[in-house]
Amino acid sequence: MTGAREWIPPSLAPQFAQRLRDRRKASGMTQPELARKAGVAKSTYLHWERGLVPDSIAAATVNALEAALQVPKGWLLSHETEPLPGIVFHAANTAARGGAEDREARVPPSRCRDIGLHARRLRVELGLSVAEVARASHVSRPTLVQWERGVFPKALTAWRLRAWEQALLLAPGQLLAPPVSHPRVRDGRWRVVIEADMLEAAIRSVAACLATRGRSLLRPDQTLDARARRDADLLAHRYGIGAHRWPLVDVAISYGMDPSHARHTVTRMIERATGFEFAIPVLDSIVNAGAAASLSSTAAAGDRMRDLLGPSLSLERAEAFAAEILSRRINDADVPVAVADQRAGIWQEESAKAVQDDNTDVEQHALNENLDERTADEQAAQRRRQGCWQ
Repeated sequence: MTGAREWIPPSLAPQFAQRLRDRRKASGMTQPELARKAGVAKSTYLHWERGLVPDSIAAATVNALEAALQVPKGWLLSHETEPLPGIVFHAANTAARGGAEDREARVPPSRCRDIGLHARRLRVELGLSVAEVARASHVSRPTLVQWERGVFPKALTAWRLRAWEQALLLAPGQLLAPPVSHPRVRDGRWRVVIEADMLEAAIRSVAACLATRGRSLLRPDQTLDARARRDADLLAHRYGIGAHRWPLVDVAISYGMDPSHARHTVTRMIERATGFEFAIPVLDSIVNAGAAASLSSTAAAGDRMRDLLGPSLSLERAEAFAAEILSRRINDADVPVAVADQRAGIWQEESAKAVQDDNTDVEQHALNENLDERTADEQAAQRRRQGCWQ
């Protein structure tokens, strides 16, 4: 070894070629990938793996090869026979960089075999089907079945790995270092953090989650389908959020739904909330702001509370949301408990009145339809009498 080149005796050429080939396959890299990382032509690298090695290679090239293969410096040209450390794949760093080369970086086959079993266990903990995870991972169902069995006909790229982790609600790299239990599941409930500047927006996110049974979390970039969007709107409307300020019966009719079906849909989503543990930081801010006490103290405090609630959400509706969906009470720090109970009573009265109004609207709607039918029958009879007279 002299200067900037590494001399390769003919006796070391076969070992050099075999070590290149075996370590590359263990790392999951293709020949073109390793050639690109070493800064040599693909044809040149192919010759090296076949044992057609020159008398010397640039030291920088050898160093690049050893770095890409994650082996100690000098290993390729040494007689060292000690076992090598396992291939380390930095999934989080690769996903964060997001370049084209990083997306196509391959997970070492030795790591892939264990991934499938852990992924299946975590999927079962979430209560997701194979089809749901496959769809969110952008692969076919048979492919995911093979993966969960530890069978990978093709190398798993960093992009595929990250999509799989997202479909399982995992952070980058968690499939390569799987936790004992799913970090987003506790006592059989999904733990969901809703980040929003206003509680009004947070309620919309919760409504979308409940309308899809949490499946919207698997692919947050995808818009809801028509049915899920309708159900989410109905639940948000319960708390005074939405484009309509009509009674529920009119909102239901605008969607072509029977009002009783709409009420049943809302009730079902509220019951579904027991399967989730929502953490909503903006709600904590509202509690810390003193709720109604802050609203009535100063204009600045009132403005702050309005900013936290949102333009159309009232404090009473926020209390109802916290009670029904989160099983949580928004305590007023400076307001007596009796006042808070009075507010809760007002909301219950409002809710009862809303149901009564809905029932009245349904009855009135049916009465109008019957009246229209009778009027049409009378007009038809009158026309028949006129025809007979003529």
